Amino acid sequence: MQLWAIILIIYLIGAYLFRDNFSDIIFHTENGWWMSLLAFGLIGSAFAGVIRNLFGFLSEDKHRILHGMVVLACIGGIEYLNAEYTNAAKVKTGETAALAMTRGEASLRRSWDGHYRAIAQIDGADVGVMIDTGASLVLLRNDDAVRMGLDMESLDFSTPLTTANGKSFVAPLVLDTLTVGDVTVHDIRAAVAEPGALHSSLLGMSFIESLSEAVIQKDHMILRQ
Repeated sequence: MQLWAIILIIYLIGAYLFRDNFSDIIFHTENGWWMSLLAFGLIGSAFAGVIRNLFGFLSEDKHRILHGMVVLACIGGIEYLNAEYTNAAKVKTGETAALAMTRGEASLRRSWDGHYRAIAQIDGADVGVMIDTGASLVLLRNDDAVRMGLDMESLDFSTPLTTANGKSFVAPLVLDTLTVGDVTVHDIRAAVAEPGALHSSLLGMSFIESLSEAVIQKDHMILRQ
């Protein structure tokens, strides 16, 4: 057996055993370039003697050089495909990681009273909230607004709003950031309720509509950006 044939076989066996992505290139790539390269190298190695007899004008030294060039071209081509496949995998992994960072997710467990509650971070302050699809806005309890440090004197409680507790007046505002779990939204329409008008701050539709998905799975509500 020719020396170059042995080198090619050792390379293929070693690459298959010690490279995790080598089998992926063989079994998962959609093009057939790798197969063409392998066939080119293996056929050139297996029929080296026949090829030499057909091309009798080649001396033994020139034949060995040609055979070596064939095997090296095969190995170089496979290495090139390996690099391209690895780079593509890295790019795809990076895109997936960036997407995961951009599209956050939060899971809320159903409370004993059937509602979904969470501790939200609103403009830097922790606020206990309840999901309420019947509310058009994020409604802050007056006590929570005071604790958040809002300028209560600048608020205008002149906007009428009907809630589960009846009709009341609220002061509209825009929240800079609202975070629940790994979900963060910005510039959310909200309002502050009058004192005693709410038992809990509510995450209404202005928050939910800013999400890509809000689904209920058994006793959990999944929020996705």
